[in-house]
Amino acid sequence: MNIKNKKCNRQSIRLHGYNYSYPGAYFITICTPEQKMLLKFKYVQVMIHSVWNSLPDRFPSVKLDEFVIMPNHVHAILCINTVGADLVSARNKADLVSAPPLSRIIQAFKSITTYKYILGVKINNWPMFNKRLWQRNYYDHIIRSEESLNCIREYIINNPTRWEFDKENPRGKIDKKEEDFWKEIHSQPKIRADIKSAPTRR
Repeated sequence: MNIKNKKCNRQSIRLHGYNYSYPGAYFITICTPEQKMLLKFKYVQVMIHSVWNSLPDRFPSVKLDEFVIMPNHVHAILCINTVGADLVSARNKADLVSAPPLSRIIQAFKSITTYKYILGVKINNWPMFNKRLWQRNYYDHIIRSEESLNCIREYIINNPTRWEFDKENPRGKIDKKEEDFWKEIHSQPKIRADIKSAPTRR
């Protein structure tokens, strides 16, 4: 498998028929277009962190887990819960509809960061991007177990120190550890569309 050529905006991993407003934990990757290094600047990272950390204020059902900003992409674990209910007790449809779909949450993050970045361009002379700050789509993975959750957390935490092996680094050289991680992610069996919970950090 040549994972170097697999873009993070691919849709094939998205589970057909799965309701992405169901409570659960999701591994998210959002990339800049054409691997542009738009996120390497400290002032951009501060802005992005601020927007990401504010998502629970906008979406009370959202709980944030690990998050990292790389030069041309971000990785995150985002948990969707229902307002006033935990992942175990949220079972009926009345509870489930109170949570926004994952796509709406990610779109809000993209829109707000893009707006703030454009302000930075106008006011503080930040480097301008071409048409889009982010790729049109994003990569998501439904986290199915505590073991997978911890593995993905470890990957996100260690990502900055392993940039030279990152598959999104245009000058990087993928090593076996990077390759094995993404092979494992892609080889996991499809989750049933009626599963409504996943482990999250307490």
